[in-house]
Amino acid sequence: IDRRVVHRRDMTYSYVVDSDVIGRNHDKENIIRLLVQQNPNNNDKSLSVISIVGIPGLGKTTLAKIVFNDRRIHELFQLKMWVCVSNDFNIKQVVIKILNSNKDSAHQQNLDMVDMEQLQSQLRNKLASKKFLLVLDDVWNEDLVKWVELRDLIQVDATGSKILVTTRSHVTASMMGTVPSYILEGLSLEDSLSLFVKWAFKEEEKRNSYLVNIGKEIVKKCNGVPLAVRT
Repeated sequence: IDRRVVHRRDMTYSYVVDSDVIGRNHDKENIIRLLVQQNPNNNDKSLSVISIVGIPGLGKTTLAKIVFNDRRIHELFQLKMWVCVSNDFNIKQVVIKILNSNKDSAHQQNLDMVDMEQLQSQLRNKLASKKFLLVLDDVWNEDLVKWVELRDLIQVDATGSKILVTTRSHVTASMMGTVPSYILEGLSLEDSLSLFVKWAFKEEEKRNSYLVNIGKEIVKKCNGVPLAVRT
């Protein structure tokens, strides 16, 4: 892979319409089970990190969204934060995004000129004495030093708190995770076809077996990748 190539994607957000998501209920329940269970290390007092890893387009972000918005997760964690990291793993910018999470645009602070000493103090105040869930979406960083620096800033009275990471890099997933990585697989052929029909056809067209059969042949070439099916 040519590391000089910079891949950019739109910043993600936590909102999702559950009815738009097909074929991920089993994965959702598995991730929620991991988030609910106690950290086997140190009586749940250390920060637990769960990594969802898979190739681009599999729906890692979508899976994280439906978990993040589940009622059980809302009841379990006092504070929920969503941060899109993408390819720029700048510690200061990630901390600023965490501080501004859960705020509407009118109340977000411009913290670019604030030094790290003040930022880390604000961060510790925000997280102190709270059981929190932090989603770090689309992480590319494979630098252990950077990750440890961020983790140490976040690990404030971490009893029961969790971080959910989505990444396409097995190195990143292994480096950050405190439990084995959750390897996201492609959709089944049946679920892929259901997704295709949802996006490709109007209601009256779904009864046209000729068109649906063409759709089946297209779906077979998508190898269970939701993004490919939708495209």
